[in-house]
This record gives sequence, structure tokens and C-alpha cells, in this order.
Amino acid sequence: MVYTATLTTPTSATQSTLARRLQAALEHARRLTDMYGSSHKDVAIAWETVEELTTAHYRQTDNRPTAFSLYCAANPHAPECRIYED
Repeated sequence: MVYTATLTTPTSATQSTLARRLQAALEHARRLTDMYGSSHKDVAIAWETVEELTTAHYRQTDNRPTAFSLYCAANPHAPECRIYED
């Protein structure tokens, strides 16, 4: 498994911290893959962490609406789009 990530230049302290955490997680996942191979459960967990941090990083830097929010805007009465408040 080969994973590459391109990080954008952070514009705030939060993005900077998130970018550093992503870079550290990426290095850790690569190191574990080299040590144990791609079928070890710790390697899978490490790459899942990289995926989650990548998603969070791009979500902060990209303000476009998600596919789900576009779907809910077009279908406000769909069961999965209902919002229940107390």
C-alpha cells in the first residue's frame, strides 16, 4: 500500500496543529508498514488514523458543501436528513 498526502500551507494555529498531526501519523503508518507488512492490524489502524486526519484537514481547508448536505438541501423530507431537536 502506498499513500501520499499533499499538505497545504496552514493559515491558522489549528490547521498547523492538524497538519503536524497528519504528518506524524503518516510517518508512523509508513514505519509500521515497513516493520510489520500491510496485513497487520496495527498497520490498518494507523492508516485509518491517517485517513481520518486527512479528511479533517481537507474539510478545514475546503469550505465546499458535502454531497450529503447537497442531498439534504434537495430532499429535506428524506428520513436521513431529518433533524430532531429537544
